[in-house]
Amino acid sequence: APRAPFAALRDRIVRAWVADDPSFARSRGLHEHDGKVADYSAAAIERRLARLEQGRAALAAVDPAALSPDEALDRAILLQQIDLELFNGRDLEDWRRRPQFYDELFGVNQYLDRDYAPLPERARRLLEHEKAALAQVPRVLENLASPMPRPVIEVAVKIFRGYAEYLRGDVVKLLQGVGDAAFQAELQKTNAALAAAADGLAEHLATVELPKGDASHVLGEARYRKLLLAQEGLSIPLAELKKMGEDDLAANKAAYQALAGKVKTSRPKAEQLLAEATRVMEASRRFIVDREIMSLPSDERAVVKETPPYMRWNSAFLDAPGPFEREGLVSFYYITKPDPSWPRKEQEEYVMLRGTLLSTTVHEVYPGHFAQHLWENRAPTDVQKMFGSYSFIEGWAHYAEQMMIEQGFGKEDPQNRLGQLADALLRNCRVVVSLGVHAEGMSLEAAERRFVDDCFQDRATARQQAVRATFDPGYFAYTLGKLQILKLREEAKAAMGAAFSLRRFHDALLSHGSPPVPLLRERVLAELRAPEKKQP
Repeated sequence: APRAPFAALRDRIVRAWVADDPSFARSRGLHEHDGKVADYSAAAIERRLARLEQGRAALAAVDPAALSPDEALDRAILLQQIDLELFNGRDLEDWRRRPQFYDELFGVNQYLDRDYAPLPERARRLLEHEKAALAQVPRVLENLASPMPRPVIEVAVKIFRGYAEYLRGDVVKLLQGVGDAAFQAELQKTNAALAAAADGLAEHLATVELPKGDASHVLGEARYRKLLLAQEGLSIPLAELKKMGEDDLAANKAAYQALAGKVKTSRPKAEQLLAEATRVMEASRRFIVDREIMSLPSDERAVVKETPPYMRWNSAFLDAPGPFEREGLVSFYYITKPDPSWPRKEQEEYVMLRGTLLSTTVHEVYPGHFAQHLWENRAPTDVQKMFGSYSFIEGWAHYAEQMMIEQGFGKEDPQNRLGQLADALLRNCRVVVSLGVHAEGMSLEAAERRFVDDCFQDRATARQQAVRATFDPGYFAYTLGKLQILKLREEAKAAMGAAFSLRRFHDALLSHGSPPVPLLRERVLAELRAPEKKQP
């Protein structure tokens, strides 16, 4: 039989993907998967991995030269995503070794964070989800294999306790009085049972698994190289990745030290934090429009909002609706204010420095994550809208911090340059620490010291960042993506000569979703060499 056309193969793989992973589907705005959770039996997980392997073989057999440019990119993106899933499932065995793999069971915030449907309807689907989740909870302990990596268990205990608190607190509050008495009774009973299950898991992990926890989070050199290939499509010697990180660190450290002594830093008061973030956000939007730094494909705005209690572990982040959500849903730029019950001094120190607030706002909103989200929603294919890469998404937002300072944003106050350099140093340290911990035998204490000595982080942040390397080894992606974009920008300047403009470069880079930069390089350069199309 003739080979099935590529489009049919692509659609079949995507359909199976969202059916196997309803939580991912919901996060992208595909709400026909509401009220469902994945099948977590070992047999179902094995079937999914086998399906991915079959899909990979079928994609690999397609000649990209016979496809349109968008189809060829879709094929490359799907191969990349499948490789990463197979690395996690086969090489890391995350379903046996990482309790966080089962987050979806308790993550009912997907039904409550956004008004994509009337609340009574979302409440009904949430109840269906909770019932389905209760049926899957026993699979978690059946699948997890002892011993697990100690730092991973410690983080999982916090996460599951947080879910229990969220289910008993926010969920009950938000759904009070929804539906009739019978619905409320069933919801309360099911929700309480799911909260108890989350607590039970946390308790089991803390008392049974933690004492047996080991250092098996370390990937070793061979698996680290495989991670680099699976996550980024890169097969470079680890020494080259290390040199990229160390060189950028040395340059940023020298610039930071030259400036630090001359700059007096300050913080907004906690009660002014949201207003100041809003002011910076509006100023950055005006700046990119006035200076023609990039096109904004929509007038949609993000809204600054205080972080809800159950998400307070993160100091600032963007929460944007998925690309397939209905029109008109709002993106929130959440900022966490200090807990008013803390001692006064602790509250004051928790508020970001002004330079960090500017850098963070640029990273999260304009021209960082939010502006990139506006472009991603307009990507030409569903695959390009649906799947992003760690290095492009975080690399773009991190590149934006540096690029905006280079272009003169915030130049009236040297605190802003210092804030950008401090954030760059944090991301540089992630490269050398991730490599150190996983491929060079670096201890967590030594990792912590690098964050303090070379990247000027306080002890608490340094500890948290060192531990993050154990369960997020790919967090080198911020620096890697930034450096790849800067390199591509130099290539674009060389290719375009006098015709080069930041706007054209950024628009070309952002028009194909967010795959790893190497997958886009040829396409972006070809588009920039062609004469500019006039906007209709």
